[in-house]
Amino acid sequence: MKKFILSLIAISTSLIIYAQSEHNLVPNPSFEEVDGKIKSAGQVTLATPWKAVNMQPVDLYSADAKNDEFGVPENKYGEEKAKTGNNYAGVAFYGYRGRMPRTYLGTKLTNPLIAGKEYCLKFHVSMSDRSKYASNNISMNISKEEIVEMSEQNLSLEPHAQSYTNKVFDQQFLWEPICRTYTAKGGEQFIVIGNFKTDEETTTETVRLSREFSGRQEYNAYYYIDDVSVIAVEKLSNPKDCMCDNIAGGAMKVEYKEFGTEESQRASAKKTYLVNSDGTKAESTINKNEAASTAAATEDNKAEYNPENIEVMFAAKKFDLASAETSKIDELADYLKANPDKKVEVRGHCDPSESAVKILGKRRAFMIKKELVDRGVNDSQISYIGIETAEPKDKSKPALNQRVTFAIK
Repeated sequence: MKKFILSLIAISTSLIIYAQSEHNLVPNPSFEEVDGKIKSAGQVTLATPWKAVNMQPVDLYSADAKNDEFGVPENKYGEEKAKTGNNYAGVAFYGYRGRMPRTYLGTKLTNPLIAGKEYCLKFHVSMSDRSKYASNNISMNISKEEIVEMSEQNLSLEPHAQSYTNKVFDQQFLWEPICRTYTAKGGEQFIVIGNFKTDEETTTETVRLSREFSGRQEYNAYYYIDDVSVIAVEKLSNPKDCMCDNIAGGAMKVEYKEFGTEESQRASAKKTYLVNSDGTKAESTINKNEAASTAAATEDNKAEYNPENIEVMFAAKKFDLASAETSKIDELADYLKANPDKKVEVRGHCDPSESAVKILGKRRAFMIKKELVDRGVNDSQISYIGIETAEPKDKSKPALNQRVTFAIK
């Protein structure tokens, strides 16, 4: 029966993905259809009909690349698995003082947009490991006429799909969606992905090279691009598929969905918060929910609880949180929200037997931080670090080293 249910879930998921891909107006949306082997830089044109919009070529990466510098998951800019399939593109959104050029990626849609209809413009990015800078202004433009720039200069276009907060995207080894609903004027059929603002209008942050990589960093903000879509909102399987940001007064972060919570579970149950545009919780719900959490937890429990005694365990070579470990994160989140003066360092570990997955410890630590923030913990209370294989718990038992630990600061 369990296998039957899992099979139904898998089939349902596949049908949803197929249904949405069927309505996607972006051809070759995850760059899987490639005509030939990738041998050098700037070969995105092999993934027909994608191309560079100005005279700066755009890179294409594939697990089947003939040149290892453009492979997947490992390549010249670091390491990242494809979000879908085996391929993705690479775009430079910023170059320090013009040392390295920006690039722009574009294609023609399979059909023009219909006037008055709402569409979801969406693409996914992951910051490369060797980029020295992280950037904002990561955007998509859509137009009736094809944009063709016969020079290497930067493009100045309207950003139709961009993070509402226009945040700096600084997360590596994680695909992040960028999306926006767009009401068509009618006839739009060309998209361009890039940075359409000047350097002066672009916010950047310096990022250190992980100790898992050697050599120099590139003086640019370079991101992998995958799963690009333009889909009529009415065709989305779930309207929330086009909600990539938390917006004040408009998005609810529902963190506990069961109505019949048992009395014994209420102290650790996740709460529902209104979320401001910067990701912080709205004051009205903070007061109500924090008061409820405080009332539910006894002083004795607070005294006994010590985050440094917690270990969150992972399956071999994985960094996704296992369902069996979620209660530990729930408890830690409640502790940090009840003690806003406390700061925690999330420390990611791995076993030497997991060496095929680079910076796995750091990936695990980041995912735990993300889980805590999703539960309403203030981002400023959490830092994370990859310890990797430096502090094994038991060299003879790999499973015990596949973990995340915590240090209170």
